[in-house]
This record gives sequence, structure tokens and C-alpha cells, in this order.
Amino acid sequence: MTDASVSELSKRLVELEVRYTHQQDTIEQLSDALYAQQREIDALKAKLGNIDKRMAESGGVEPVTDPSIERPPHY
Repeated sequence: MTDASVSELSKRLVELEVRYTHQQDTIEQLSDALYAQQREIDALKAKLGNIDKRMAESGGVEPVTDPSIERPPHY
């Protein structure tokens, strides 16, 4: 190998290392965001469950069901 080819390989390796570092940082940020969103979803589900339970106990409207399971009224 010539000095020029070793230098070129060294430059390419450095570029790959920089890209890898940026990708790892991005992946970590996305993972943190996903974790925070899942925690928020879990908290909202718990609140909705509590509201459904209180409404059912008070004799109010029936608990909310999953609208994707219900048939539309035009069937």
C-alpha cells in the first residue's frame, strides 16, 4: 500500500467513526423520546380507566368502549 492509499483509508475510517457517533446520538435521543411518550400514554390510559370507573359507579353513562370495535350506526 502506498502512503496515499493509507491516508485515504484513514480519512474514510475517521468519516465512518464520525457518522457512527452521530447515529448513536440520534438513536439515543429517539429512544428517550419514545420512552417519554410511552410513559405519557400509560398515564393517560390510567386516567381514562379511572374516569370510566367513576362514571360507571355513579350510574352515569356507560364506560367508554374502544370505538374501533363498535359498528357504525349505519350498519
